[in-house]
Amino acid sequence: MIKESVKKFGDYSLEIKFKFRPNAALRFRKYRKYKVDTYFFLPREMGVNKKNYTKKDFYREINSYIKIDPVKITFSELVQEDDELSQNLVSSFVNLIPDDETSIDNMETLLKVYLSVFKKSIKRELRSINKAGDKDEKIRLAERLLNNLDKGILFFRSLHAHIKEKNNNNSRKIYLIGDEYFSTVIIKYLYVLFQYFNKNNENNKLIKEHISERIRDEHNHRKKNGFPIIVKKDFNKENEKILYRWSIIYNFINNKLIIATRFDKENKWLIQFYYSIAAGIAMIFATAVAFYYNSVYGNFTAKFFVVLVVSYMFKDRIKDWIKDLINYLLKKETYDHTINIFNEKDQNIGLISQGFSFMPSNNLPQDIIDARLTNIENEIQDISFEKIMHYKSKTKIDASMLFKMFKNIKIRGVNDITYFNTSPLLMRMERPDTEIVFLNSRNELESFKSEKVYHINMILKYEYLNKIKISKYRVILNRNGIKKVEKVKI
Repeated sequence: MIKESVKKFGDYSLEIKFKFRPNAALRFRKYRKYKVDTYFFLPREMGVNKKNYTKKDFYREINSYIKIDPVKITFSELVQEDDELSQNLVSSFVNLIPDDETSIDNMETLLKVYLSVFKKSIKRELRSINKAGDKDEKIRLAERLLNNLDKGILFFRSLHAHIKEKNNNNSRKIYLIGDEYFSTVIIKYLYVLFQYFNKNNENNKLIKEHISERIRDEHNHRKKNGFPIIVKKDFNKENEKILYRWSIIYNFINNKLIIATRFDKENKWLIQFYYSIAAGIAMIFATAVAFYYNSVYGNFTAKFFVVLVVSYMFKDRIKDWIKDLINYLLKKETYDHTINIFNEKDQNIGLISQGFSFMPSNNLPQDIIDARLTNIENEIQDISFEKIMHYKSKTKIDASMLFKMFKNIKIRGVNDITYFNTSPLLMRMERPDTEIVFLNSRNELESFKSEKVYHINMILKYEYLNKIKISKYRVILNRNGIKKVEKVKI
């Protein structure tokens, strides 16, 4: 099963995520493959074309990686004593061998996976609270979250006693970094919870006091352990250092979840082989012409010399024509480069092939045209005037080796994530603020400013196990960046 999502990431980037979940019956087969074709329909007014936006420009603005996705655990389940992940984490601390790198690595991996699951489970709880329409239900869910949070804090902080017993600096450092991350996540989402009850005039004093109490407790814990705390009204100094530190810690915690990859060239030997055939055909033409006219005009004659020069001129053109034909015929099957996927033993367990090109509208598959013309913004749109960028990827993963990588961790699959920076696409846009003039009822001219925006329509077509699904998104943006991303029903 594959699920897709596209959302805004910062002011200028898109996060395109595919959640790959191999069926239980297929997990231990050798390879699983899926293909994704992404079409970006750009309005002509943006001024983007294949001359000013090349393959090199596109690949410079994307960042792709594969991240494991642990099994979904609710927050209530995670804080229970019999939770399997929590028990495995405790066991890794209790049985830690200080001088054994394998033992420390196992503890570190379980710790980082636990923290990732902890963060995701709290986010799901917060979404449920935010969606609750009834005030009493919202407060009940919030109190449940706070009670479970107390249990989670008690459990995680109890692990420190096991680290003290081992008297190992490396494992202690890993735990303290994890604890700082743990504390930062708690404070961040407690602030989010507080805002849920602070954005209206209802009397939520009691629940807000309960939330504030947990925030103060966590601040005291940070002071006790020397973790940095945000300084009020300090934009350029200490807060800047704290935010930078948080990004370093975030990457440290997630490094065990991101699977190692390396770039390679796609089909380099195959393409060179086909190019050599093109050169051979061109050489056959030139040699045949030379042999024939040698028999007609003889050696060392002016006529034979002219024929030889002309034949070599046509030879080079024929070689280029055949190469262009080969590129056209192999366009669907060849890619620009490959990202190889490796396990912790540096064994290749899969690859991601990527390709990019501009595509004329008359070469679009019919199902993509139909999707583009579904739920259009207005009836006068003509896609023949749009510039179409086509980004294709093919992912191949050894599912059996993937699930063997994490022996003590249950995973659902992987998240195939691509971040696409749209900044270069905004360069030729007009100013976002546009003045609009109208005549009021008093026959006077009035004016006001409004934002000028552009719409990029995205069509995603992905194929897995011979099943095809198509999704459509609309990215609304202007020179100041991305305003919002909408999913369009098709």
